[in-house]
Amino acid sequence: MSKLNGSLEGEEASTIMSKINSKHIFILYLFGLVNFVIVKFFGDIKRVINRIASNKAQKAMGYWNLELIPFRTIFSSIDSYIRVGMVPSSINLIANIALFVPMGYLIPIVVRRPSLIKTIIISFAIILGIEIIQFATYLGSADIDDVLRLYDF
Repeated sequence: MSKLNGSLEGEEASTIMSKINSKHIFILYLFGLVNFVIVKFFGDIKRVINRIASNKAQKAMGYWNLELIPFRTIFSSIDSYIRVGMVPSSINLIANIALFVPMGYLIPIVVRRPSLIKTIIISFAIILGIEIIQFATYLGSADIDDVLRLYDF
């Protein structure tokens, strides 16, 4: 009997440790996501500062770095790929999908009582947060299509 209880305690400890490790992995994933998608810091802070200045200048000229028409960016990327081949907009579309696929796997592991609805709501909140931060900090542009890509995973 004590051996059985010891075994169960070992399994519980293993489950707790895997949850802790999963949470650490999820946190690292989010830090990487913030760096790669929002900040885009790859060793040269001048590029980040220049991007902010460029986005501020564009806003001053009336370009808001904001796309609110659904599917415009997605269809444009697909059209560019069909007409020209692999261009930056096509690569961006593929990269955005690839970057957010792990989220759909990690969220159910780290939340209590996972469900599809919880995963969708948390993913939506994270992606919407990223878009708002990009727009508010001039580090990028906000695009409704990035939020709609949530359903790609």
